[in-house]
Amino acid sequence: MNEGELDGILRQLHGGLVVSCQASPGDPLHGPVFMAAMARAAVLGGAVGIRANGPADIQAVRRAVDAPVVGLWKDGAEGVYITPTVRHARAVADAGAQIVAIDATSRSRPDRSTVPEVIEGLRRTHRCLVMADVSTLNEGVVAVGSGADLVATTLSGYTSYSPQRPDPDLELVAALAARVDVPIVAEGRIATPQQARAALDAGAWTVVVGGAITRPELITARFVAALQAGADGAAGS
Repeated sequence: MNEGELDGILRQLHGGLVVSCQASPGDPLHGPVFMAAMARAAVLGGAVGIRANGPADIQAVRRAVDAPVVGLWKDGAEGVYITPTVRHARAVADAGAQIVAIDATSRSRPDRSTVPEVIEGLRRTHRCLVMADVSTLNEGVVAVGSGADLVATTLSGYTSYSPQRPDPDLELVAALAARVDVPIVAEGRIATPQQARAALDAGAWTVVVGGAITRPELITARFVAALQAGADGAAGS
């Protein structure tokens, strides 16, 4: 992709909703066929982009929708496991992701590489955008200095040193928007349309929502919990 195409992708995302279509092994919807269908449904609903995990899902989603794809590769379940190495980043780009998301926290990577090394290694072989998933303001600043094209608040609350909270970290969104000159992506624990709107108002370029849209078991559980709470209240009256 040339500079004009990359800029066009950023413009497509501006002010819109990116839906994260991911399902782990063991999830009833795990697999490229289901994630491609979920992506199509999201785009029909107005999503301007899709976030997808793993080369197989990324390839399927790219074939299914005409919208930018943010690709990542989760390898493991602890520490730095979101596109942790140059090898993972290149595989995500090879699968067709126009934007490659990497863990850009200050934690140690499995191969002891650094965030600048991952970004530089990807740029040597691929023309794509890089999204830095961070948990703090300082990590976002460092990521931009390392060449990231977008910074996402994805990992706020998922590192031991970042704020642990049930709601989206809109303070981090605002702080990043005021400090760096690349688009800020609000992601993490955004559960309602009102929270998504608040993220844009805080300075986000685009908003990513996942489980609140694409995890039927979690959506169902919220309804069940509300019904049970009402039943418990009635029983106690």
